[in-house]
Amino acid sequence: MPMAGSLAERTLARPAFEAAFAAPAFVRAMLDFESALAAAQAAEGLIPADASRAIAAACKAIEIDVEALVAEGKRSASLAVPLVRMLREKVGEAHGAHLHRGATSQDVLDTAMALCLKPCLEETDRALEAAVRSLARQAREHRATPMLGRTLLQPALPITAGLKVARWAVALARDRERLAEAAEAGLAVQLGGAVGALEGMGECGPAVRHRLAMALGLADARAWHVHRNDWLDLLGRMAQVVATAGKIARDVALASQPEVGEMREAPPKAGVGASSAMPHKRNPVGCAHALAAATRMPGLLAIVHTGAIPEHERALGGWQAELATVPQMADALGASIDFLETIAASLVIDAPSMKKNLEAHGDGVPAAGLAAATDELLADLASYLT
Repeated sequence: MPMAGSLAERTLARPAFEAAFAAPAFVRAMLDFESALAAAQAAEGLIPADASRAIAAACKAIEIDVEALVAEGKRSASLAVPLVRMLREKVGEAHGAHLHRGATSQDVLDTAMALCLKPCLEETDRALEAAVRSLARQAREHRATPMLGRTLLQPALPITAGLKVARWAVALARDRERLAEAAEAGLAVQLGGAVGALEGMGECGPAVRHRLAMALGLADARAWHVHRNDWLDLLGRMAQVVATAGKIARDVALASQPEVGEMREAPPKAGVGASSAMPHKRNPVGCAHALAAATRMPGLLAIVHTGAIPEHERALGGWQAELATVPQMADALGASIDFLETIAASLVIDAPSMKKNLEAHGDGVPAAGLAAATDELLADLASYLT
C-alpha cells in the first residue's frame, strides 16, 4: 500500500503527488477498478445487471480499515486479496460471487497504480508547459546578454544567458513531448486474469477490457503482466524529466553562489532557504529539492528495470518491488516540478554580475555565431512564445 513516506521524504514531496498515492486514493482506485469491471461485465452479459449495481453500491459505501488491509496483505503479498474479501462481504452472498470475476490481483493493483499516476502526469504536463513558456521568454529577453561559459568548471569562451536558458527550455519541451507520448500508451488498463489470457471471460474478454478502459479513462491494452515495456518506458521518461530539471538546478545553484552571483532561483524571501546556524545564508531550496530528486531517481529506475525480467506468467518479488517504488518515483517527479515552477515564476538573471565575471575571467566577447545558435533554439520554441 503506498503510504506517506518518512518525515524527511515528505519535506521533498509535492503535496498533490503525495496525496495521489496515499492510502485513501489508492484504495479508491482499487475500488473503482472493481466497480467498473462489474459494469463492463454486466454490459457484456457476463454477470447480472443487479449484481453490477450491488457491487457499485458496495464500492461506494464500503469503509476500508487500512491497517487491517495492510496486515492481511502482508500474509498474501497482495493488497487485492484482502480488498476483494472485504468487498465480497459488503456485497453479500447473493452477488458476491460475481465480484472480481475473471480478474487477478495484478489486474487490480497495476490498474490502480496507473490511475494514481495519471493526475500526477497531467499536472506535470501543465507545469512543464508553463516552465518552457517562461524560460523561452527569458531566453529571448537575454538573447544578447553576455556571460562566461564554463567547461570542466573552469572559465571557457563567452556565451549568452539567452543561449543557456534556451537550451534548458528546449530540453524540457522535448521531455514534455516524450512524456505525453509515453503516457498515452503506458497509462493502460490491466486486465488479463490468472495467466494473462482473459481465460475467465471467454470471447467477451476483449470487449470487457475495452469497456473497463473507457470507464476508467485509461488506454485499452492487452495484458501487460510480465511484458511491461510501455509502462517501463513511461517511468523512464519520467526519470528523464527529473534529470533535465536536475541539470537546470545544478546550473542555477552554481550560478547563485554569492561569489558568482549570476542567477538566483528566486528573489530573497523571508523564511525561505533559512539556515539553522547562519542567519546570513539563503540556501537555494528549489535547487536542493530538484537535485535530491535527480540523485534518487536513477536508483529507483534501476529497481523497476531489475524487476522487468519476471518469471513465467507472474513475477515473484520484482513486481512487488515495483509497486513500492513507483510512488517514490512520482515523489521525485513532483519535487522536480516544484523546482521548475519556482524558476518559471521567479528566476533572476543578474546581467551586471555576468558582465563583471566575464571581464574578470573571460577572453573576448561572445562570438557572432552565438546569436544564430540561440535563434535556432528559439525557433524550436516558437509555439511557446506566441
